[in-house]
Amino acid sequence: MHRIHGTDVYTGFLPTLAEDRQGWNSQHTSFQEIISGSRPSVVIDVGAWKGASTIYLADLLKRNAVPGTVIAVDTFLGSVEHWDRGSGFAGLMQHRFGRPLLYEQFLSNVVRGGAQDRIVPLALTSAVAAVLLHRLGIQAGLIHIDASHLYEDVLRDARAYWEILTPGGFMVGDDYNQDWPEVIKAADQFAAEKAVPLMASTPKWIVRKPPPAA
Repeated sequence: MHRIHGTDVYTGFLPTLAEDRQGWNSQHTSFQEIISGSRPSVVIDVGAWKGASTIYLADLLKRNAVPGTVIAVDTFLGSVEHWDRGSGFAGLMQHRFGRPLLYEQFLSNVVRGGAQDRIVPLALTSAVAAVLLHRLGIQAGLIHIDASHLYEDVLRDARAYWEILTPGGFMVGDDYNQDWPEVIKAADQFAAEKAVPLMASTPKWIVRKPPPAA
């Protein structure tokens, strides 16, 4: 928290919105398997939305007695499908004066869930956040990629966050299914670029960064 913000962002914050952890694929079994097995001290959730997956990851760290932190990267402004009023994903976020209240919703959910001691919000684009984390020397043993469904975005995020994934660490991506063909294309291309196996555990795609040579 202090390396990124220089202060505790929860200081003085009081939940202003009722709890709403609406999300998708937030409690996949791969998270438990990776955290219990590799025990990462830093987890990065890229595309946090309202915090369902972030809070679940923090809870897994606690349940597995891992003294770790989850960094939640999101603009907290929503994606194109949340703004397109003709989309099936429209109407899922509250607005005030035309601006989404996702950050307030996220913080309210975290505090109501008692997870503020393990979650660090980072309200930036995924690209800018990756540069900042790299500059600060912060690496993670588990990185969840879920900020976009567009081919270029998913491939860019995978490439950027691979640089701050610890050797032997796991990258897990969401929406690897027929509903999001651009995600499948990007994940397959990325795994081929890095010459690592891609494991599909619907709807997640999972790759592991090679551990350091013995």
